[in-house]
Amino acid sequence: MHIQKKNLQVTQHPSGKGLQLSYELGTLRKTHLIPNKQQNTEAEPHAAGSYHNPEQHAIYMQRIDAMLKTSPSG
Repeated sequence: MHIQKKNLQVTQHPSGKGLQLSYELGTLRKTHLIPNKQQNTEAEPHAAGSYHNPEQHAIYMQRIDAMLKTSPSG
C-alpha cells in the first residue's frame, strides 16, 4: 500500500546551509535537508578545449603535472 505525501513544505533551513523539505507521510512528519550547491568561482573550460584561454590552459596543465607527480605510478 502506498501512502501519499501531503502538506509538502520547502523553506530555507535555519542554519542557512540549504533548503528544508518537510512533508506528512501518514501519521509521521519527515524532514530532509537539501544542501546548497557549492559555489564554483572558476569558469568551466570551453567545450573545444582550454587552449582558447592560454592563461587558464596553463593553470590546467600545472594541475595535471601536480597530479601526476603525487599519483602512485604503476
